[in-house]
Parts: sequence; C-alpha cells; structure tokens
Amino acid sequence: MKNKALLLALALAGSTATHAQAASQPVSARKDSDTTEKTADKASVSEIDKLAIIESLQAIKKDPSQVKFHSAMCYDMAMPPEYTTFSCPTCGTETQYAYQSYQGEVANRVSYLLRSLGQVKARTEVDFSDFCSKCSKDNDDQPELKFTTHCLDCSQTFNWTANTIGEIEQLSLLFVSFPVTEVDQGHLGQQKIEPEKLSEYLSNRLLCPACREKHGLK
Repeated sequence: MKNKALLLALALAGSTATHAQAASQPVSARKDSDTTEKTADKASVSEIDKLAIIESLQAIKKDPSQVKFHSAMCYDMAMPPEYTTFSCPTCGTETQYAYQSYQGEVANRVSYLLRSLGQVKARTEVDFSDFCSKCSKDNDDQPELKFTTHCLDCSQTFNWTANTIGEIEQLSLLFVSFPVTEVDQGHLGQQKIEPEKLSEYLSNRLLCPACREKHGLK
C-alpha cells in the first residue's frame, strides 16, 4: 500500500514538472517576438526619419520662403593674432598658418568640426591631412578640406570639399534640424547662402548623385 502511494506521488510530481516546463516555453517565445518587434520598430523609425529629411529638402527646393533666415549681432576680435596653429588630429604635428587665411580658418575649427560632424544626418568623415606638414602628400598644391559622406538613402560613399573661407563658414548649415524651419546666416548682414540654394547645398552633401536624381533634387 505504501509502495503504491509512493509511486502515485512520484507520478504526480513528474506531471507537474512537465506542465511547468511546457507552460514556460511560450513566454520565452514571446520575449523573442518582442525583441524582433523592437528591432523592426527601430528600422522603421530610421526609414521614417530618412523620408522626412528628403521630403523637407524637396519642400525647400519648391518653396525656399518657408524657411526663416536670421542673423545675430556678433563682434570680431579687435586685434587677432598674426598666426594660428594647426594641430593634426592624426599625428599631432603642429603647423603654423596666418590667422586670417583659409588655412587659418581650418586650423581654428578642427575641434569644432570633429565635435559637430556627428550632427550631420548622413554619416560624414573629414580628412585634414592636406593641412599637416607631415601627413600632406601634395605640398605644392592648395590644401583642401576633404569630406567623405555615406549617402543618406543608399549608403554609397561620395566625396566633396570645402575650399574657401566662405565654404568653411557654410559647413554649419549641415547641422540644421529636420524638417528645416530656420537657418542662422551668421553675423548680421552676412549671408552664408542664398535661400534658393539651400536645398541644393544640403542635398549635395547628404545624398549621392544617383539618389539626388531619383528624388528630384539635382
């Protein structure tokens, strides 16, 4: 009798354990499903952001007046130094340039550019090597500030440059928020860019030629 009772207890215990294990499996499967859904959501949000940027560029091209352009009262340095130092972010070599020159403008903006490029909506990298006396391969040529961008739409890389002081000052336009509603033109009375050229400027630095054509932004 005791043996029968013991066998019955063991059978009940085994049945309970099997039921608990079976019940736990859907929970695990649900967790996996939740993770997949969250990943899909992130991907779709990224696609939505991309679409919003392209639509904003198209809207600005069609009607630049929807963007508010403004300037701020700024004061220039009374007596700027004669020279400034370019510190190469790659090798650390220091090179001196006239403060009021294209090279001087680049030298004074190295930290700012490295810190701010993460705000550009398309992944963008900058090459300062032309300004380094050690890294430069074209010592006899005019140095160029070179950029490589991964197209916002297709991720294909393309290159572009900023070769004048004016083009250096325009780089801050790339840090605007989308959809674009306002643009800082810089010093009072200064015009970084003509309103009708804003869409073209941003499109040329966020999208590759093929994608610009595809979206009617060439």
